[in-house]
Amino acid sequence: MAASAKLQPQALDAAAYKAIRDRIVSGELGPGDPLVEAQLSAEFGISKTPVREALIALGRDGLVTQVPHHVTRVATPRPEDIREVCQLRTWLEGEIAVEAALAGDAELIEDLTDSVEGARRALGRKKLPDYVASVNAFSDVLLAHSGNRFAVDVGERLRNFLALMANVAESTAGRRQRSIEEHAAILDAITAADPAAARAATRVHMQSIELDALKSLEKRLAEDGKEG
Repeated sequence: MAASAKLQPQALDAAAYKAIRDRIVSGELGPGDPLVEAQLSAEFGISKTPVREALIALGRDGLVTQVPHHVTRVATPRPEDIREVCQLRTWLEGEIAVEAALAGDAELIEDLTDSVEGARRALGRKKLPDYVASVNAFSDVLLAHSGNRFAVDVGERLRNFLALMANVAESTAGRRQRSIEEHAAILDAITAADPAAARAATRVHMQSIELDALKSLEKRLAEDGKEG
């Protein structure tokens, strides 16, 4: 990332924050990976100060863990958090999918189709940031369609944790393709105006994510234990 001398310090902080966050969300940086100020500042062509501020902000957002006098690392979600968040999403998004199936909204179906097809194209072209954006759009579209501002707020509050959880889950072989096909199953149920199938497909999707995330996390923790 090239930094401009014309940028104000606040803009440099934001640019560094976005660059690091994008790497975490895309999976380029995984849970436990170190984030070294000197290395990042040299790579971005900026001083350590905006990088330090970006890491502090990422820590507040739960994406990194910072321990005084230790290396900052990408945060690792806890197994119990993964289970509870997947349970919450099953309840919330399952009912929203039911309402969507009953609504028969052609515009919603078109937007969900765009998300699924966009994810397929991006994965086929190995454009990971585009894949992540398309997959995230699926839930965002459903939440927005609910018209419930509290549901949308829950989605926003969970966004950073979901990024970490997806980061963990997607290290499992075939996870990205499964997410696309599971979204397609939810879309098919909504298109067919089948609320029971929409709820069931949402439950299958969340259980699948939970299983892959926990499996991958267990493997990662076991490997870390061997290294320790």
